[in-house]
Amino acid sequence: MSPVEQWIAEKTGLNDNLSAESLRAWQETQLQKQIQYATNNSSFYREKLKPYSRLTELPFTHPSELVAQPQAFLCIPQHQVARVVTLSNSGTTPLRKRIFYSTNDLSNTIDFFAAGMKTMIQSGNHACILLSNRTENSLASLLRQSLLRINVSADIPGTLRSADEALNAVQDADCIVGMPSEILYLSCLDKKLRPKSVLLAADIAPQAVIDRIKENWQCDVFTHYGHTEFGYGCAVDCNCHDGLHIRHADLIIEIIKPETMQPALDGQKGEVVVTTLSNEAMPLIRYRTGQISHLINAPCKCGSSLPRLGKIEGRYQDFFPVNNLSSLNIHELDEIIFSNHLVRSYFASLRQDESSSVLMLDIESEKPVDISVLMNYIPGEIQVKINYTNADPFARRIKRRVFVN
Repeated sequence: MSPVEQWIAEKTGLNDNLSAESLRAWQETQLQKQIQYATNNSSFYREKLKPYSRLTELPFTHPSELVAQPQAFLCIPQHQVARVVTLSNSGTTPLRKRIFYSTNDLSNTIDFFAAGMKTMIQSGNHACILLSNRTENSLASLLRQSLLRINVSADIPGTLRSADEALNAVQDADCIVGMPSEILYLSCLDKKLRPKSVLLAADIAPQAVIDRIKENWQCDVFTHYGHTEFGYGCAVDCNCHDGLHIRHADLIIEIIKPETMQPALDGQKGEVVVTTLSNEAMPLIRYRTGQISHLINAPCKCGSSLPRLGKIEGRYQDFFPVNNLSSLNIHELDEIIFSNHLVRSYFASLRQDESSSVLMLDIESEKPVDISVLMNYIPGEIQVKINYTNADPFARRIKRRVFVN
């Protein structure tokens, strides 16, 4: 069974009584405490929330509101803030956000990371974290602290400017943690490397990328879902790869239909909405993430009976219309293009004017690729131009997207 389940049982105090039903009751009690805490301490929520409201009766919080008045969300004095992160271009909005954490908020994240990492790495192993930097309380630093708790050493190479630098850093790692497109690129450059496991984080992981890393390195590949707004960690894979185990002790995750703003049916795709249950510095109530997924209520093959989060299938903001009937997004492009085993990496941009639309693909591959499958997906009025070039993702470290001119 996923170690996350045991962590939830202990943190909630439900222990052997943990079930989907007992968890819902516990979360409802914690939700009322968080509502009271937020209304007492946050000027933003003071007029917005009503005590004793059911979750679905509460208003949504939008990323634009967090951008407009971050200080209004803050519930602790400035001198008690342990870390502030400014997001200039996140997955949920192109504007700048400021996210605040208390010491307890960061400690909760470390606890969750430690539980989740037990699935993919053993005591005495070594990990290499190709995320963020070594700054105190950065994502990589928090993950490193969590690994130390379970007797796993970890390196954070810091700023990487090329795949060669990254390959040098991961040579002795039992577990490699990094962004999907970057790890795929490394696995294509050095197919003889044999880490025991890989954790893909900080961006959406296409199934084609997961499958190719498994094939290239003959290792198990895990995925993780997180947001800076909630302390980085939200849900993580287990050995059965049957949905992501949610951080239920600290979060409630809903799926809503954006067109109606109502809860989606069981198993139905929609937008991920997150409510924090324990955040001290910056509680967030029904925060709209813009991510697309679904909930899984059937028991996991690992033995867990708690709801899980399905595969993250993209961001609504990454779908942009090409005409009245068609749209284009990076996630479908990734699934199609990365399924071609000749392709190591690529970047996409769309050039549009009043008379034409041209999809430019800068592709790094072993030899020219057949794009016939891709053309079945691309709307007919879009021209496709391919430029074969070096496309080292470590030279351009960003979340994947189609750049639109």
